[in-house]
Amino acid sequence: MINTNSVCAVVVTYNRLEFLKEGIQGILDQTTPPDKIIIVNNRSTDGTDAYLKTLHQPQIEIVTQENLGGAGGFHTGIKKAYEAGYEWIWVMDDDVEPFKDCLENLLKYKELSQCIHPLRIFSDNNEVFKWEHYFDYRICMPVLHHNISLENKDFCYVNTACFEGMLIHRDLVEKIGFPNKEYFIAGDDTEYGILANLHTNVMYTKTAAMYRKRANISYKIRPLQAYYEYRNIFLLRKNIRPYFPENFSSMFYKNLYRDFFSKVMMIIKGKEYPVSEKKLLISKMWKGIKDGKKIYKNK
Repeated sequence: MINTNSVCAVVVTYNRLEFLKEGIQGILDQTTPPDKIIIVNNRSTDGTDAYLKTLHQPQIEIVTQENLGGAGGFHTGIKKAYEAGYEWIWVMDDDVEPFKDCLENLLKYKELSQCIHPLRIFSDNNEVFKWEHYFDYRICMPVLHHNISLENKDFCYVNTACFEGMLIHRDLVEKIGFPNKEYFIAGDDTEYGILANLHTNVMYTKTAAMYRKRANISYKIRPLQAYYEYRNIFLLRKNIRPYFPENFSSMFYKNLYRDFFSKVMMIIKGKEYPVSEKKLLISKMWKGIKDGKKIYKNK
């Protein structure tokens, strides 16, 4: 049975306990609170389990599973919310905290879009995360627009999605399914947004906002990120090709290797990376490309 106008918040967490506490409180304090909060714990090891056991609010449901990455967590959470009959599903990581009127303002656009995104602001320095971009299907990479559309209007449309605050309607979930667990991290929400854009105008607005947390300001590449970002480019290319059969070109490899060598040079020159870490990151990136090619060829 579908609960008309109901909202279920889905939060995926892994080893970010202090951020998680602030995020959950932010959801509970909403001027328009969700009817349900599903917290998917990817087997955290930092005390998250003990904290979750202290949450006795009747609207909170805890799901603990093996660490399936963000992709596996969002698959589980969105699936449970959909099967429980909620009309809207509000999705977020454990390192964001919504402003008190975030959900209220997102819902104001429900007649215009079935996939709506809030503005994100870094909590440590109030810098706006300029997420607006166009995803180019030919090269499987984003073309950044740096929020230029929001300078003179309250919202704009994009052609992809982000699981940091996305509000999605169940009708859209019925059409495109649940997030693909195979991504583990990186690219799962990109594919989800591409599919969503086939059925609705995916919206990005500055009138709804949430804080994005970070323990420290660092642009260092992490080993998992180094591997999965490149591996998943091929997975994404494989999965979306049936929808855009004529939109693929040799530009894909040209841009892929340009991006790869640019990152390699950044790592080599980066004083923040010790030599052993430089070797590890470059090898992870290259392995991601090799494994990605195998995935793509296994059609």
